[in-house]
Amino acid sequence: MIKEISKIALFFIIKIIPKKKNLLVFGDRAGLRFADNSRHLFIYINKYHKEFRPIWITKRKEVHDFLKKKGYEVYYSDSLKGVYFCLVANWHLYNFVENDINENITKFSKCILLWHGVLPKKVKNIEHKNNFINNYIFKRLKKFFVYPNERLALGLLKRFPKFKYELLISNLPRNSVLENNTINFHTDNERELINKIDLSKKKIYGYFPTWREDGIEIFRDVKNLEKLDELDEILKKTNSIILLKKHMNSEKTDGDRRYNSEIEKIIEKLNTYKSFIFADYETDLNSILNKCDYLISDYSGVIFDFLYLNKPIILYIPDYKDFLFNNGFELNPIESNISRVANNIDELIELIRKNEIKNNDDDKTYENKLILKEKIFSTKNNGISNILSILKK
Repeated sequence: MIKEISKIALFFIIKIIPKKKNLLVFGDRAGLRFADNSRHLFIYINKYHKEFRPIWITKRKEVHDFLKKKGYEVYYSDSLKGVYFCLVANWHLYNFVENDINENITKFSKCILLWHGVLPKKVKNIEHKNNFINNYIFKRLKKFFVYPNERLALGLLKRFPKFKYELLISNLPRNSVLENNTINFHTDNERELINKIDLSKKKIYGYFPTWREDGIEIFRDVKNLEKLDELDEILKKTNSIILLKKHMNSEKTDGDRRYNSEIEKIIEKLNTYKSFIFADYETDLNSILNKCDYLISDYSGVIFDFLYLNKPIILYIPDYKDFLFNNGFELNPIESNISRVANNIDELIELIRKNEIKNNDDDKTYENKLILKEKIFSTKNNGISNILSILKK
């Protein structure tokens, strides 16, 4: 009872504080990263919409110091200025949860949850007990959930408490930079990685799989790590490199309780090869996606992002039957016929060895990609103008 009274009291306190209509606060990944949709929208608004005052809120020194050095306005979430600007901001914009910015304030503020990509897989339902106090608060707050496709959004919206979010149909800010080829901002780490890729003068296979419940998403069917020697040899012979980025849950820095340290044994083995380059935790995937000549993935939303680049895709799916049974799909990328398929490591090695997928003229799935892209990211969504219209109101 005390908790509920505190909740309603905090709601009214935050609500009566006068808001600065042009002030926007942004955050990402529990305040740990500067990436994904909130980052791309933050940069875009800084550059093209001077009528707003965008502020980044973080818990991490590296993010704070980098943005300050680049001339952007940034504050720690627990600093006096950080708390103040969160209280007076007209809108809070984030990718995952309220804790991306300031959980106790964001929860009772006007919000736009930008989300973090289109999910091919089904998500488990979360049951929420009917709560009168929550319902009262949510009905009196503007909170939007951004997704490019209404049908695919329904399953995700059910995971949130009733009345919490209203669906806002829009393209994702991180994809607008791919669509318009306007990736003109990179962090220092990303520039260093891009330089390394460019200097290699090799074909780049971006390998970005989705996370698994057991915490091992890369090379799942490889039981003997010496098998990776064969992959390394083929990469060298075909003048190729694999650019690999682990899922964020599989990064120790992220602090996810489901982190599995066993994945580091695979990474340690891959580090012995010269045919692998690694993108670190801080790297925003869409800022380097255009450097990839090919995508290797499985059931990750990066597949749909990659459609904007019109480049070949390989779906490496050694656990497809298990995934289909245990998770299932809202939109099955394998059945969409947009890629070559490798059912195991041997088939993946063979596809790289043959290098049959040279360009879109050779890619028989090209038309299917266009159909799927339009199905998910309809041109009727007008880029991110729907988000901007909400902010301007």
